[in-house]
Amino acid sequence: MDWRIMLLSGLSTLKKINKDLPVPFYYQMVQILREVIQDYDATSLTEEVIFPSESELSEFFRVNRGTVRHALDMLEREGLIYREKGRGTFLRRRRVELDLTQLCSTTDDLKSRGWAPSSRLISVKRVPPRAHIQHHLALPDGHLVWEIFRLRLANDEPISLQWSYIPENLTPGLDEKDLNLSLYSILTNTYGIELKAADQIVRTRATTFEEAELLATTEGAPVFEFSRTTFDPYDRPVEYLDAIWRGDRYDLHVRLYCNPGM
Repeated sequence: MDWRIMLLSGLSTLKKINKDLPVPFYYQMVQILREVIQDYDATSLTEEVIFPSESELSEFFRVNRGTVRHALDMLEREGLIYREKGRGTFLRRRRVELDLTQLCSTTDDLKSRGWAPSSRLISVKRVPPRAHIQHHLALPDGHLVWEIFRLRLANDEPISLQWSYIPENLTPGLDEKDLNLSLYSILTNTYGIELKAADQIVRTRATTFEEAELLATTEGAPVFEFSRTTFDPYDRPVEYLDAIWRGDRYDLHVRLYCNPGM
């Protein structure tokens, strides 16, 4: 199936730019193209899909190439398309939804979506916890934690940076384990630590230069930042996690229920 032809066909069914509106042409283009991309995003495409060229979009919208480039720049920053020199512009693969109501390992979550998960251990060291980490882990003075810094990948694409802090007294010798594997599986199978619940806060921010280098994105790109304390069945905190997830590859998903009394 030629998805590029279908994309062009989809454009023809949408509204054109209204040049009487006091809205920049490039922004109107972005809004229209978002609708087309959303339709194809819902089909869970697996093959590479080339986007209409600048000249085709310029002709369709009856605007100059500079306006088209401005619109494509915005779509690329939003993670909806990507461009490769000498090849063209392509639809970004379907974004992944993170279910904020479920506690599971990144490895298991990616596997359930049909992705191939992998990790790259950047560093592991035994350190005194910073004050806020000591507080969240309810550790007495003098106790140490393992600081595990990992890059997480899906289908070999960098998607997340994760800093895990785990009490050293609960996990002796953790630095000798293969931390490129699922950390939660190691905690369960090696140390008998079952993960039961977690408190989590989600923020948004921009990447630093160093983070962008590891995530194969640009400095200042938007990311979701997670701060999470995970508890065992006895309400004992067993992990404090700081993580960032690429904002161009993930959406956050929450199912809401109506309160009958409202």
